[in-house]
Amino acid sequence: SMIRTASTVIRIEKHKLKAEELANKDLGEETIFNAVAMHCFQAVNGAIELGELIVSEKKLGFPAKYREIFELIFRAKLIEKETFESFKRLIFLRNLIAHEYYVIKEEEIREMIELLDSLDILIKLVKNGKK
Repeated sequence: SMIRTASTVIRIEKHKLKAEELANKDLGEETIFNAVAMHCFQAVNGAIELGELIVSEKKLGFPAKYREIFELIFRAKLIEKETFESFKRLIFLRNLIAHEYYVIKEEEIREMIELLDSLDILIKLVKNGKK
């Protein structure tokens, strides 16, 4: 639904902005680091949700894995290869944050913040599709 899509977009933008704001602070400080990781995690979760909405709305198929959501969107020529690669990497990094025995590194978090820019492409896709 449009309402669900809109609220997902708002959530993505909120978490992305928070991650970018906090990125300028000292990531060596545990509370800041954990907050940034959480905002990155939630931003990607929102993108996954948005991707699922696009896939079902455009009847692109039935993805079994998160990565497959963006693979279907890419195959439908809705995003560029580079954007698809960014999403694959974001999902990989998101899974590292979720992983119990792996502590994500500062450079991985910094990379993730950079890659969050590709979420804007997904948001634009949704907004343009609504016209």
